[in-house]
Amino acid sequence: MNKQYNFVDLSGYMFSGKNALNLLIKELDGFSTHQWDVEFNLLRLQDGIMDLEKALVEDWSIIRANSAIRRFKKLIKKLDGTYSKFPYKLFNFHSDYYQTKFNNKFSELSEKYINNLISSSWQSEWPYPLYDMCEFEAFGRKIKKRLWNKEKAFENEFHLVDGENFYQYTKEYLIELLANYDEVKDDTTTLVANNAFEPFNAKRGLRYFDKAKCIIVRRDPRDMYVNGENHSKLYSKISHGQNVENFIKRFDMQERNTDKTPHKDIMFLQYEELILDYDNTTKKIFEFLGIDKNLHIKKRKYLKPEESKKFIGIYKDFANQNDIKLIEEKLKDYCLDI
Repeated sequence: MNKQYNFVDLSGYMFSGKNALNLLIKELDGFSTHQWDVEFNLLRLQDGIMDLEKALVEDWSIIRANSAIRRFKKLIKKLDGTYSKFPYKLFNFHSDYYQTKFNNKFSELSEKYINNLISSSWQSEWPYPLYDMCEFEAFGRKIKKRLWNKEKAFENEFHLVDGENFYQYTKEYLIELLANYDEVKDDTTTLVANNAFEPFNAKRGLRYFDKAKCIIVRRDPRDMYVNGENHSKLYSKISHGQNVENFIKRFDMQERNTDKTPHKDIMFLQYEELILDYDNTTKKIFEFLGIDKNLHIKKRKYLKPEESKKFIGIYKDFANQNDIKLIEEKLKDYCLDI
């Protein structure tokens, strides 16, 4: 792939208003955005790119490197959509089928990436991969050992993996993969994803791209809480278990663990400012992205601040004001005076 792309990650906490930013970026010429409700999880999922980096670069050992690449291969198999077909889907909960989302190139590009990372492979009866097996597979291996093929029953493919060129291969892989997203057009210059980086340590995500920026959306915790309560019972349970004390603990924990050190490629954006001070805030966003305002060719087509105003201050009409008062007491430094 010869074409070069910029990359932008739109990040935020649950119900922080990231969708509004997604709609704004969607109005820019040359920017290809993922659907607002589609998150690119390959980096931050357990056994994903970040875990791979830790095992191959930050804390390398033969055992951990081999285990990490094996786990990553399993994750790729789940994400590529193989398990979406009957009867495999009966054994898997996953529903993000990357193979179809990325122009049927996900498996091919992932295999190429994995092969680049692996220096050599061979079959060996080595004990450590056995710890990654589920009980069903372990049972099958034991039966195989007792009944037939005793010599090879416990053999596994061993991978000799070195992280020397990890960042080079990872950058090439991610850009080529994201460039195959089904919304990318020929005139696209900037690839945009949702929550590819986690907001807690966005600088880490920047390491996987040559030209990347991240915008993290924040919001008044009272409106975040009410938004979660009003959205649905399911999402309210996911967010805070329908318990205001849990919400306060989660919000406080997220803020304490978010690296807010100024960085030229990371921007913290207040949702309320985007809506209530639209012109000035969009100007700041475009300056941060290093783009001309003339690229904003579909202004207000998707993000309509006059309509979004109704989502600000929704806590004022919430039935349980005792919950709101508790949030104001415990999270007063984050509550806005609007």
